Amino acid sequence: MPNSASFISSDKKKEILKTIDVLSFFHESTLERLAQESKEISLKPETLVFQEGDPGGAMYIVLSGEILIYQGDKSLTSMVPGTFFGEMSLIESRPRTAGARALIPSVLLEISETQFQEYFATQPRALMAIMKTLSARSRKISTGLASSTDLKEGDPLQHVIPSLDEYYREVLVFHPQTFQFIKANSLACVDTGFTPEEIKQKTFIELAPNLDPKKLSQMCDSLINKIRPMVSFETAFNRKDGSSYPAECKLQLVEPKGSDSEILVWVQDLTERKQMENTIRQMAYYDSLTGLPNRNLLNDRLAVALANASRNNQKVAILFLDLDHFKTINDSLGHEAGDHLLQKVSLRIKEILRKQDTIARMGGDEFIILIPGLTDTDHTARLAEKILDAITPVFKIGDNELYIGCSIGISIFPDDGMEIKTLLKNSDLAMYRAKERGRNTFQLYTPSMNFKAMERLAVEKNLRKALDREEFELYFQPKISLKSGEIAGMEALIRWDSPELGIVMPNQFIAIAEEIRLIIQMGHWVLLTACQQAKLWQEAGLPQIPISVNLSVVQFTHPNLVSEISKILNQTNIPPHHLELEITESVLMQDTTLAVSILKKLSDLGIKISIDDFGTGFSSLNYLKNLPLDYLKIDQTFIKDFNLRTNYAITKAIVTLAQSLDMKTIAEGVETEEQRKFLVELNCDEAQGYLFSKPVPRDEMGELLKSGKKF
Repeated sequence: MPNSASFISSDKKKEILKTIDVLSFFHESTLERLAQESKEISLKPETLVFQEGDPGGAMYIVLSGEILIYQGDKSLTSMVPGTFFGEMSLIESRPRTAGARALIPSVLLEISETQFQEYFATQPRALMAIMKTLSARSRKISTGLASSTDLKEGDPLQHVIPSLDEYYREVLVFHPQTFQFIKANSLACVDTGFTPEEIKQKTFIELAPNLDPKKLSQMCDSLINKIRPMVSFETAFNRKDGSSYPAECKLQLVEPKGSDSEILVWVQDLTERKQMENTIRQMAYYDSLTGLPNRNLLNDRLAVALANASRNNQKVAILFLDLDHFKTINDSLGHEAGDHLLQKVSLRIKEILRKQDTIARMGGDEFIILIPGLTDTDHTARLAEKILDAITPVFKIGDNELYIGCSIGISIFPDDGMEIKTLLKNSDLAMYRAKERGRNTFQLYTPSMNFKAMERLAVEKNLRKALDREEFELYFQPKISLKSGEIAGMEALIRWDSPELGIVMPNQFIAIAEEIRLIIQMGHWVLLTACQQAKLWQEAGLPQIPISVNLSVVQFTHPNLVSEISKILNQTNIPPHHLELEITESVLMQDTTLAVSILKKLSDLGIKISIDDFGTGFSSLNYLKNLPLDYLKIDQTFIKDFNLRTNYAITKAIVTLAQSLDMKTIAEGVETEEQRKFLVELNCDEAQGYLFSKPVPRDEMGELLKSGKKF
């Protein structure tokens, strides 16, 4: 068995990699990373690397020694330092077509399938170089396998073939004037299906009907007149059964003694090479998951679109599309479900695009849509709305019904940039602005977004250090019983005092924390700190009231959520019914089946559950009645303008709904006595807002609890 260890220094490996043609396109730092990350394998003589029929999960680069490639008892070729082998199993996803073993002590560098996708599949030039090497190797192997037992001493074929650098399987001879075949070797007969006698009844034009007789005559004349020593071209070659195959032909003059000049033609079947070219082209220019164009092909089409637009005084639109909360689905349901969702999303978008438009997948859940040849930019906004509408309906993935939105950023050539890089960057900035505006919307690029982007980068940079530097603090806002005026609970709210940025409000950093996945650690800190503080107030003899904590969609679907909360409750020793978790309707709509499962587990622990911002989403009463919920929290937008007929009706309906489902209601954003009286009349249970108290630090909250104040 091969041994894995380090036998050659990283620098030496890098120097060897530099000599390989297919790696000549990579930056030196990339080669260094490849050398460091790839597994090194030491082989003793006769050690197998793989056998014919084995599954192929890697390719190999020979660092030292010599590797024999063979089929059965036939030796095909050998691989020496600076060469590679085994790549076809990765390109075509099929078992090994040959075996490989060490002839002498050898060291290989193993390139895994994941590394191949990362380093090679996104590099068209590297893939084309692989194809060229494979083609040359194929010709060499074909030569070794070709039979020439039908060639006799003195036969013109016998002393012409050895003079060629590249050998071809099929060899035929024809007359330069009539194109009639004179003879053919056995392999030509086998491959075409004709007997030697039948081939003599055929002309070159009959077996290659795409050839122009005039051009063939001109090629033959150039050989006879010694203008050219050899002529090569590609054409389609016919078989006896009527099928045809792509072929490369090379013509050379033969001048037998005492006979007229004859033309020797070597024919190489290109079927496998063409298939390989198509496979490599697909890998180089198309996304393997969705079949959409990838970044490479998009850049090509963008270049053409911008050039045409410049000539014709037209515009080009670029739409940068990112799915909302896609990472949550991937984390909760697995990558297979995420892959199916991406495929279905791409199909829906393709259906509403024009033939001349392009949708490309940039990786992950990001797509670029190219709209060329525009005279009316209003079309772009209408298209963005169509895309949003197309993605809104439920996606059926296995047993799950998923709702997902998307955020779209739009840049226009030449208004928002003259170069591809600038236009892509600006559409990306606009997409982030769309996310900031609430997601599931689109945003046109404006120059002010560059300033916004710099602000965002500053927030992200400092946010990554904030937890370690203990820059976060919890504030608490009391919830008031509308019947008694007493404090019935409190909501824990995170605040960030950054040494560099000053006070940063949650709406400026929570969304960023979700995107960079820092919300998991932040959420854990909030839960633990809130429970620890509740325990301290309890030990101080203060009233024991529930404390509520908001859960983001990323936290809610994290696989360790329930066990993490259970651990915190045990660690802090507070009663589970003193902890209330607030989630939004959008969290429930991501995956209702998963949401029901998680909420039931939390409810079984004794934790209270509240739906925040109720009334602003798309809740279904059918599943709402089956959820273990304790509170519906009425969104402040309905309270602010409660005198409006619609707001009054919605608020009343929410209170009535909660009562019928044996839930309590909490109104947020209460700022005036009129709003309070309105809620009392509706029999709303609790309220919070600046009328009672703004969010306050823990010491002030402790004083409020201690005072027993009624509001």
